[in-house]
Amino acid sequence: MSPPMDDWEPRLADLDKRLVLWNRRFEEELSRVLGERGLVGLRALFRRPSAADRQAAVVEARRRAGVEILAELAELLDALCDRYPTVLPQERATIRARVGSHEAVFDLFWGYVESLPERISAGAGAPLARRAFCAVAIDDMRAELHLVDDALRRIVLAAAAAGIEWRPILSEVAQVANKGAGGGGACMREYLEEFEKSIFFRDHVAAELREAGKRALQSR
Repeated sequence: MSPPMDDWEPRLADLDKRLVLWNRRFEEELSRVLGERGLVGLRALFRRPSAADRQAAVVEARRRAGVEILAELAELLDALCDRYPTVLPQERATIRARVGSHEAVFDLFWGYVESLPERISAGAGAPLARRAFCAVAIDDMRAELHLVDDALRRIVLAAAAAGIEWRPILSEVAQVANKGAGGGGACMREYLEEFEKSIFFRDHVAAELREAGKRALQSR
C-alpha cells in the first residue's frame, strides 16, 4: 500500500514556486558572502579560493536564505521515493515527469540523490537503500551518466558496509523503473538490471565492494 500522500502533486507545484523565490534570495546571499570573505574581485586574484572556501560560502548563504524550505523539500522527496515502488505505472510515470518538469525542484534533486548514501545505516538501512535506488530511478537518466554511475556506486557500497543485501533491492527497483527511452533518452530499467555486469562496476565497484563486505563482517 502506498503512503497516504495523494496530494503530492499540488504540494510539489507549490514548493517549486516557493523555491524559485528562495533561489533568488540564495543567489543574493551567496554574492554577499563571497564578497565578505574576499572570494571574488581583486582580493581573490591574490588567493585563489579553494573548493572548500566556496562550499563554506554556499553553506552560509543557504543558512542566511533559510534552510527550512530545503528540509521541506527533502521530506517530500523522501515520501515520493517511498511511494514510487508501491503505485501503478501511470503514477510512477507522473512522478518522474513532475519532478523533472518543476525546474526549481529538479535543480536540487540530484543533490538530494547524492545525499542518500550517507543516510544509509544498519538500523534502517534496507528502506533507505530502496529509497536511494528509487531516487535514481525517478531521475530517469536525466543526470550525466558518470554521475549516475557514481551515485549507484556509493549506494551499493554504503549498503554493503551496513550489511544490507542490496542486490534484491536493486532488482526490485529495476522492475519499477522506466523501461522506455524517457528522461535522458536511455532505458533506466535495463541500466539498473545490467549495472552489476557493467564495465564501470567491474573497474570501480567490485574491489571496493569486497572491502566493504569485509568491514561489515568485522563489525558484527
